[in-house]
Amino acid sequence: MYIAALDLGTTGCRTFIFNLVGDVIASDYQEWESFYPTPSHVEQDANSWWDSIKKTIEAAIKKSGIDKSEIVSLSVTNQRETIVPVDREGNPLHNALVWQDRRTTDQVEFIKNKIGADKVYKTTGLTIDPYFSATKILWFKDKKPNIYNNTHKFLLVSDFIIYKLTGRFVSDHSNLSRTMLFDINNLKYSEEIASEMGLDLDKMPEPVESGVDIGEIITEETDFDKKTLVVSGAGDQQSAALGVGVVSPGEIKCTTGTGSFILAYLSAPKFDPEKRVLCSCHAIPGVWVQEASIFTSGAVLRWFRDQIGQPECMAAAEGQDPYDIITAEAEKSPIGANGLMLIPHLIGAGAPHWNPFAKGILFGLSLGHQRRDLYRAVLEGVAFEVKKNIQVFKELGIEPKELLLTGGGSRSDFWNQIYADVLGITCVRNVIEEATSLGAAILAASGAGIFPDVAKAAENLCKVDKKWVPNENNYKIYDQIYQFSYNVYNLLKSNNIYKQFNDLNQIKDS
Repeated sequence: MYIAALDLGTTGCRTFIFNLVGDVIASDYQEWESFYPTPSHVEQDANSWWDSIKKTIEAAIKKSGIDKSEIVSLSVTNQRETIVPVDREGNPLHNALVWQDRRTTDQVEFIKNKIGADKVYKTTGLTIDPYFSATKILWFKDKKPNIYNNTHKFLLVSDFIIYKLTGRFVSDHSNLSRTMLFDINNLKYSEEIASEMGLDLDKMPEPVESGVDIGEIITEETDFDKKTLVVSGAGDQQSAALGVGVVSPGEIKCTTGTGSFILAYLSAPKFDPEKRVLCSCHAIPGVWVQEASIFTSGAVLRWFRDQIGQPECMAAAEGQDPYDIITAEAEKSPIGANGLMLIPHLIGAGAPHWNPFAKGILFGLSLGHQRRDLYRAVLEGVAFEVKKNIQVFKELGIEPKELLLTGGGSRSDFWNQIYADVLGITCVRNVIEEATSLGAAILAASGAGIFPDVAKAAENLCKVDKKWVPNENNYKIYDQIYQFSYNVYNLLKSNNIYKQFNDLNQIKDS
């Protein structure tokens, strides 16, 4: 028996086929295009999601060499918050508005004034931001009333794929908890929030728990056997948390790609009085996650690679990964990067600051510094951002047992050791880097009844690769640098320097 995971990300999709001990048997990837009507508008064609995932399904099954009838079940995980309006037959009425889209600033201001940040946060666990789906649905109502009126359902990415597979309009709690329309306390749509926004909840899909059998496949368009069960999945970050084994209190994961997402297990909703971190439904039914989003982490290392890492990139042309060479160089720099400190707010600051005016800062630069010091400063600076959020989690009563690392950043043993030393907690990497897809496979296995529940499936399929234990002496040194770094940020913020600098650049650019 085998299980399949369909992973629909921001830039493309993958199909994975797993065996029942969590090994990848085969996979395939397809990219798709995003459209930018203006620099801050981001759209995708929902039909391209379907066309692309069909190709990866066909290729993955072919590569696996197994009979398709041996695939018992599948589940879908996806980029969150992205929304597409469809008619009764599931045909898109407009391009999907992607989570990155920032066109809904007027709708954000309307929601802030009409409902208020406190009520939205305490009901949905979210801040009022263009990220979230409700602002996008409200934009359709305000700017495209004909499309809004003709919409049968507003669907998230996985909802669209599930409809194509099964003919059912359903969405799971973990994804719905990112729409700003879902009451995470009572696990149902908030009629009060929707009413105050003026949105019709009949236009939303039916809520279901993650890991629930939705039905068999009805379409002839994929290479799956029609007896394959389709199981409700989860949003990508909750799925990744499940895929590294965040299944009990004290377990926290950090996924580092372009940015970093930190999720902690919660047995009940928990709200930060200062709204620094968010709360959403987990992929495990009846469980929640505390979530912190760091906008730029891996993206900062990529920026340094592209702008100053020509020697490393040239070496990579001979078959080496430039990031391996960069982190090897960073390791030659002493702790504290030879007196160099980086604050990695290259597109503003996410959690816990939520400061759109924040900028990247390289502090302490001297003539004696080398590229290796810059690289180490990036690795340490990102770890300090993670620590800020772990500290908030601790304030809220979450005591981390260890930090489960995933994403491209977790490939670096050296960076993982820095995390351990900065945080003072053991860091763990699992065998399967593609934790998001493994999380979907765990849900598929549980929904098919192969394991008694989601948590038990995770225990069977998640395997530890390596652990990094903190060095006590390094932790003490890093704690002093961390405090100084935080002081530098607070000094600039409290004196309104970030805003003044932003205003100065607007004058210059006008």
